[in-house]
Order: sequence, then C-alpha cells, then structure tokens
Amino acid sequence: MRPEAAAPQLSEAPLADWPARAIGAIADGVVVGIVTYAIAGAAGIRLPTAAHRLNGFVYVDLAVSFVYSFAMIALWGRTLGMAMMRLYAVDAVEGRTPIAWGRAAIRSLVAGVFYVVAPVAVLDVLWPLWDPRNQTIHDKAAGTVVLRRVLPD
Repeated sequence: MRPEAAAPQLSEAPLADWPARAIGAIADGVVVGIVTYAIAGAAGIRLPTAAHRLNGFVYVDLAVSFVYSFAMIALWGRTLGMAMMRLYAVDAVEGRTPIAWGRAAIRSLVAGVFYVVAPVAVLDVLWPLWDPRNQTIHDKAAGTVVLRRVLPD
C-alpha cells in the first residue's frame, strides 16, 4: 500500500530549501555507496581507475542508485535522505505524493544520466539555488517539486 496521509500537500508546505536537499542527497549517496560496495565486492568488481572510469563498478552504482531512488520515490514519495530531512517529492501541479511510477522513473533516470557527466551533475545539484520553485533539472523533467514538512510548534 502507498501511504499518502503523511506527506504534506503543495498548498500547506514550503518548498524544500537547497541546504536541506543537499544534506538529504549526501545521506542518500552514503546509502547507495554502501550498497554498491557490498554488491560490487560480492561480485568481485573493482573500483574504477583513472584509465577505466566507466568500469563495472560504475554500472553497479548507477543501477543501485536508480533502483533505490525509483523505488523509494514511487512507493513513499521520498528516499531515506529525504526522510531524514522531512522532504517529499510531489507532483508539481497537483501536489500528489507518492508521484506516479512513470514520473518517479523519469526523475531517477535523468538524475542517473547526469551522474555520468560530472559538469551536468553539478549543474543539476546547483539548479535549485536560482530556480523560483527550488527544482533541480531532474525535478523539471519529471514534473515534481520537493516540499519540506514543517513540524507543529
């Protein structure tokens, strides 16, 4: 079952600010990294080197990152890092969460593709700093915004 009651609605929660999103993304990176290292280690895949940047490890990392992000966003509207920061990905128009499976897939796929091209990944991460809705490029591609749940005083 997809829990929808806990997520804030677009009209009642502020947009997530950049520091909260960045901290959540770092926490997600740690989770993905641990899982990637475990899978790659079990499969005997070595870390990438300068000469072989796109080796099997990078593909495992991309797969783990996509599955993690897609599943968490599609099922619960947030990843573990987002949950730690009380953030939710919602439909940018209707404010619905969890977002539709297709939107979650687009969001995760675009972020994953950007990961491979470092300058684009940096641009995507920094985009909310000047965007009026604090969206990343992968949010725009999927039609989502990220909200921060405000706890009652």
